[in-house]
Amino acid sequence: MDAVDLDVRRHVYFSVVANGRPPTTAEASAALGMSPDEIAATYRRLHDAHALVLQPGTGDVWMANPFCFAPTPHRVRSGGRTWTGTCCWDALGIPGALHADGDVATECACCGDALELVVRAGELVGGADLLCHVLVPARRWWDDIGFT
Repeated sequence: MDAVDLDVRRHVYFSVVANGRPPTTAEASAALGMSPDEIAATYRRLHDAHALVLQPGTGDVWMANPFCFAPTPHRVRSGGRTWTGTCCWDALGIPGALHADGDVATECACCGDALELVVRAGELVGGADLLCHVLVPARRWWDDIGFT
């Protein structure tokens, strides 16, 4: 990644926190004074570098980890908004990214039981007795990051 890529990535995260969603290519283009084609190419480079994830077959931002912009069973209330995490692990990262308390409503991937997790002052205080099982080895996460 070069300086332009980092500037665009920072703008994506700024927009996520400010607006609750990533900027479209046109919005990033207008904000950063770059052409839509330059933004699209930068989004692609950031995707290829695993710095964000694009929706399959589009140039739209799907994930700016830990934030996800598609429905999942991992909902987070934090920083005055409701967010979606790609997975439970990312959901727990949202309060950390926002430097805020958070409440995570999720479900067990095995049985579908509802789970509630509570983050206060940077610590997991509700649901801390739960065990997390990561099905896919870390070296394989990017093979299919949407499934992982």
